[in-house]
Amino acid sequence: MRKKAAIPAVLALSFAIGGLVPTIPTIAGPTSFVHAEGLSKQDVVKSFLHSKVQDYSKSFATGEQFKIVSEQTDSTTGTYHVRTVEQYKGIPIYGSGQTVALDANNNVFASFGTVTQKLSRSIIPTEAALSEEDAVNIAKEGVASQIGIDELKRYDGIDSELTIYPHEGKYYLTYLVKVSTSTPAPGYFHYFVDATNGEVVNNFNAMHEVDPTKLSPVMARGLDVFGNMQSFPVGKDLSTGTSYLYGGSIAGGTTTSPNIVPLATFDARRMPETPFILLSGLLGFTGFEVETKSSTNFFYDPAAVSAHINADKVNKYYQTVHKRNSLDGKGMPLISTVHIGSKWNNAAWNGKQMLYGDGDGLTLGSLSGGLDVAGHEMTHGVISNTANLTYQDESGAINESLADIFGALAEMNAAGATSPSEWEMGEDIYTPTREGDGGLRSLSDPSSKRLNPIYGLKNNVYPSIYQDRYLGTEDKGGVHINSSINNKAAYLVSEGGTHNGVTVTKLGRLTTEKIYYRALTMYLTPSSGFKDMRNAAIQAARDLYPDNKTTGAPSTQTKAVIAAYDAVGVPAE
Repeated sequence: MRKKAAIPAVLALSFAIGGLVPTIPTIAGPTSFVHAEGLSKQDVVKSFLHSKVQDYSKSFATGEQFKIVSEQTDSTTGTYHVRTVEQYKGIPIYGSGQTVALDANNNVFASFGTVTQKLSRSIIPTEAALSEEDAVNIAKEGVASQIGIDELKRYDGIDSELTIYPHEGKYYLTYLVKVSTSTPAPGYFHYFVDATNGEVVNNFNAMHEVDPTKLSPVMARGLDVFGNMQSFPVGKDLSTGTSYLYGGSIAGGTTTSPNIVPLATFDARRMPETPFILLSGLLGFTGFEVETKSSTNFFYDPAAVSAHINADKVNKYYQTVHKRNSLDGKGMPLISTVHIGSKWNNAAWNGKQMLYGDGDGLTLGSLSGGLDVAGHEMTHGVISNTANLTYQDESGAINESLADIFGALAEMNAAGATSPSEWEMGEDIYTPTREGDGGLRSLSDPSSKRLNPIYGLKNNVYPSIYQDRYLGTEDKGGVHINSSINNKAAYLVSEGGTHNGVTVTKLGRLTTEKIYYRALTMYLTPSSGFKDMRNAAIQAARDLYPDNKTTGAPSTQTKAVIAAYDAVGVPAE
């Protein structure tokens, strides 16, 4: 008998954009003016942030404004890093977030994010008149309406929380309900339901996405979407002879105690006679098992084979290069679902898993075949578990850019250190009937890729300098369009060159990936834009490659990062 397949909930902090009342940016500085003696690290962080509040003496009327949500010590530099969110009377404020770094003497040497002012003067309701269940039902009705059906029968997952939502100059007490779907349409829907009256304040689609005790590990084979034979471990039910596309990505640990991240790949189009439970911590249906009864464990679905092996390769990149244990840093299972929609020309991370379309065969081939595409979508999962960059406007463009950057880096890592650098996105699956026409986007030469004239951009191409960025409302404020600006900066850091009259020294991709990973995981916040990205990258470079102790001059690496952002026109202030 087959068993039901489901996945554990993978929750990410949901604080994504800055408050709408006047804010003061916190700027990276050499040391803190907070006297650290006798204070704990947590006290130093909160004292520093409270010092940024203009009416600090009155802020206690709202309770503690800042809450530490994560902290880590960097043994390499001896520094301590925290992420905070803001709250009003104990309720988190959506979009708020700061990162603060302390040196070995507990002095603040860097901080990023904005601090909300005048919370103590705000009157915000904190008592919900609506039940959480009613809010979820309101969101479910809204999602079904958006998809174009009367009622959605199945969800990949539903998460909800009470939060204060700044919107159009006002604060609302809302339930944030996040709904993940794969069929009949993929989505990661966010609904802000007013907890006092049940009205929907705002909504948007933010899609960008085990207990195998009864299975025995066996080796399997299958052709990927390019016709290459692949070998990979799967799980087999010896009593039925059925093998399932479940396995493990082994990276890190020791020979006797290896680190294993669970892998599972599903099909969105068909449902087995009886579902099969592959994962523990069950919450949310992900699709239908990919299985075979072949005595040689041969899998006949190339899209599923490609998704499975690419998830393994990207995980190994993050584990071996960045010492990151899966997307959340805690070993979360890596779930992929293929065959989304009918000839769907897209791939996505829906907050819980990777989703891949088959493409129409002309514009795009099967998207699961692109290793950099898998790296892009999985990096969205890393982002949601670290900086949680809001998927709108500049922060959304940084989100998309980092997904492109690490997608490209993961692909280059898999190709080997001696392979040439390759900075195209999706070149393996783009226009499969035409050879050598590059990818969907170019990180090395963004303007080589054309855009629809409807956007009104200079020469109708992707921008490569900040001054040419898209300022309209389409594409969620240009999250894909403007990603090319930061992509170009990262390319210059890695490969060097002259752009916009500025020459950048080549650092190589190994140095580049260290700098950008540190910037993402240590310094960026939900509302970070291009200037924050510049400052975070510079600070990360300065951490890894310190200034000269005698002269105070920046290192070669820090100078290169500064030059790269000068080259793409992102100002320091």
